[in-house]
Amino acid sequence: MQSLNSLYFPETVLPHHLRNTLLLLPDSLHFLQPVEENDSTSTDLFMEKRICQAHTPSPLGKDRDRFLGLIHEIQEQKSSNAEQFSSLTLAHLSEEMQRGDQNYRSIRTNLQGGSAIPDSITDEANNAERLWQNRLVLALAEILDKEEAELAENFSNIDSSEMDLFQALKGEIDAEAGTEEEDPFAELTRIRSKLSQQRPGTIKRRLQAWKSFYASGKLAEEFWLWITANEEAGEMLISHYEAVSTRVSVPLLRLNIPEHMLMREQDALEAIQHFHKETTEIRKQIVEKLHNIVKQSHLDLVDPIALLPDAGVLSRDWNDQIEYYFPESKFGCKVLDLQFLANISLSQLVRKETTTDGLCHSIVAICRE
Repeated sequence: MQSLNSLYFPETVLPHHLRNTLLLLPDSLHFLQPVEENDSTSTDLFMEKRICQAHTPSPLGKDRDRFLGLIHEIQEQKSSNAEQFSSLTLAHLSEEMQRGDQNYRSIRTNLQGGSAIPDSITDEANNAERLWQNRLVLALAEILDKEEAELAENFSNIDSSEMDLFQALKGEIDAEAGTEEEDPFAELTRIRSKLSQQRPGTIKRRLQAWKSFYASGKLAEEFWLWITANEEAGEMLISHYEAVSTRVSVPLLRLNIPEHMLMREQDALEAIQHFHKETTEIRKQIVEKLHNIVKQSHLDLVDPIALLPDAGVLSRDWNDQIEYYFPESKFGCKVLDLQFLANISLSQLVRKETTTDGLCHSIVAICRE
C-alpha cells in the first residue's frame, strides 16, 4: 500500500486532539516550527516514531538563543521594546508595517544588540529582516493560542447552571440596589462567547507568515496533501490558488472524522493503528486513487466525476467505518473536505515558482464543523 504523508498548516504546533483525529487518514503528519529543536530527544511518542515530524525550513543556528530570549521577554513583558516589537509584528504585512518600519528597525537593533540598521539595506538584509519577523509572528501566534486554550479551559468549568446562578444573583443585587450599574456578569458572558471567535485579520497575517516561512527553505519532501483544521486559512489558500490559476478548486471527497479523541498518547496511537489495520481495504482504495489523481499530467478540463467516479461509494464505506469505531454519540463528528487543485503543486503556489517539482496537482483537506 502506498503511504500518504501530509503537511499541516498554518499552525506551528499540532494539538494532540487534532493529531489523533487527522491521523486516521494519512500515515504521517508534518508541520513547521519557527525554532529548531536543539537536540533529537523527544518525549512525544508520535514524534519518536516519526508519525509526526516537525521541520524548520530556515534554522536559526547561532541566533536561536537570541530569538528564544526575545520570545521570553515578550511573554514576561519585561522589555518595553519587546512589547512594542510584538505589536508591530502582529501588524506585519499590513499597511501599519510601512508606517512603523523605522520604529521596527530601531527596536530590532536594540533587541539584537547590534549596530543600527541603515535606511537603505540590501535585498538580502531586507529578506533576513522579514524572515525574522515572519518567524516571530508564528511564535507569538503559538503563545496566543496557548493562552486562549488555557482561558477556554477555565471558562469550560463554568457550566450553564452556574451562569444561571450568577444571573439570578445579579438580579437580586440589582433589586436591592435599585440602580443600574455596570454588569460584571454580562462582561463574563461576552468574554466567554468571544473565546471561540478568531481575532480579525490574525488568520490572514498568520497564513502569510507561514507561507513566507515555508518558502524560505526546502523540506526533505514536497507534500501534495496539505491539511488544516482552520477553515478560514484553508479557504484563503484555495482563493490564492484560484486567483493565480484562474481555475476553481474541485471537490473530491468528504470524509467523516471524529471531532475529538481525548486519550493518552499510547492509547491514541493504539486506536489509530487498530483503525488502520481494520480498515486496510478502504484506506488503500482512497490513498491509491488520490495518488493516481495528483500524478496525472496537465489537465485542460477538470471534472470531479471523471477524476473520482466512485467518490460517493468511497465516502459511504469510509464513513461507515468511522461510525463503527468512533461513534458520533461518543466522539462527535467533523468532515474532512478534500479539494483538488489542478495543474500546480502547493509548493509552487506558495513559492511563486513556475518550474515543476515533480508534482503536477495537489489536494487541500479542510476540517469543517
